[in-house]
Amino acid sequence: MAMMEGTLPDQAHAEAGLSLEADLLVDVISHEGRVLWFNEAQAELLGTYDREIAGYDAAAFYTPESFVQIQQILRNRSRSEHGSTMELTLLARGGRPIRTLARTRFVRINGEIALRLAKMDYGPVGNRYRQMEDDFRTLQSMVETSNEAHWGIVFLEPVDTTLPKSEVIRQVFENQSVWRMCNPAMSRIYQLPESVDFNEQDVRLYWPRSAANEKFVDEIIKSNYAINDALSVDRRHDGTLQYILNEVRADIVDGFLLRLWGNCRDITEQRNADDEKANALKLAIRALDGMPDPVIVLDAEGKVINRNKAFAAAFSGSRTVESQLLAYVRTRKRASGWSLFTNPGGPGPSVLLDVHIRQIRGMDDKAWTVITVREREAHAPKRASRQPKRP
Repeated sequence: MAMMEGTLPDQAHAEAGLSLEADLLVDVISHEGRVLWFNEAQAELLGTYDREIAGYDAAAFYTPESFVQIQQILRNRSRSEHGSTMELTLLARGGRPIRTLARTRFVRINGEIALRLAKMDYGPVGNRYRQMEDDFRTLQSMVETSNEAHWGIVFLEPVDTTLPKSEVIRQVFENQSVWRMCNPAMSRIYQLPESVDFNEQDVRLYWPRSAANEKFVDEIIKSNYAINDALSVDRRHDGTLQYILNEVRADIVDGFLLRLWGNCRDITEQRNADDEKANALKLAIRALDGMPDPVIVLDAEGKVINRNKAFAAAFSGSRTVESQLLAYVRTRKRASGWSLFTNPGGPGPSVLLDVHIRQIRGMDDKAWTVITVREREAHAPKRASRQPKRP
């Protein structure tokens, strides 16, 4: 790269090679990191004059981070390299930061190599950028310190949502994607070691493609990419499966899915407990179905939980008998034991039933009422025993 030749200009009569448009901020810094010259625009902006700053350490006019960048350029200068563009922050009086976009170029002043920095003040753009940075830092702090697990998936290969649903689901799992904004609470749910950054892990490692997760994506699509309480089946760091309940939102631009994001909670223990209850209930139902006597079970509110096969076979043709029987049981003062029930007001001949009532503790330790019935002939003698004999 050819270097510019010339002597150090004064502020009013800069050499043609060093003078720039009035709206640019220009300074020249020596190899030792000292200021050789400011143009008028920069001197005015910083509230100083070139006669005051010549020979000053340039670090006084830049933030420490920016001056480190300038020093690196000075150390690594090469005649063959092109000038670089970077962001530098000047310091005005009172320490007010002025963010600029700088273009670097080496010049030769009185036989010495120096660095010229021509800068454009971001102005309103810079203010907007600072506001966005402040908002991002606030949001990042909120996410990082939240006890709620937050996550995001960015698709480096956007997903075409205009395609058939099966193809969209395929792309969601096969297009290249990465984690973003996964906070420490997310790492705790998936039990990652503290030394492992969730955002650097493979998406498929913790959210694998499976029938359950394809259904999860299908539900997201059906909800127009905004859904609450959507279930996915994920993997912890040790490979064990866990049930995750998600709130999911999406960013879609011109029909392309750019990212999915949301929050989640681990419901594995609750799901396992629910499965255990469901299995226990299925087992109880099978046991009731194996009994020869008709049995009906009521919950604490008196609603029917189950009718076994014998009950369904005996009374499926007469819901009136069942209704009267339930009304009879619900109004009885006696909590348990055998009694005789008849429906004299019902249609057809009266039905006589030996009815046994027993209170037990059912699911969630709630009260259930188990009713066992045996039909008897109308002319049959009344049994002396509280427990009717089997025929």
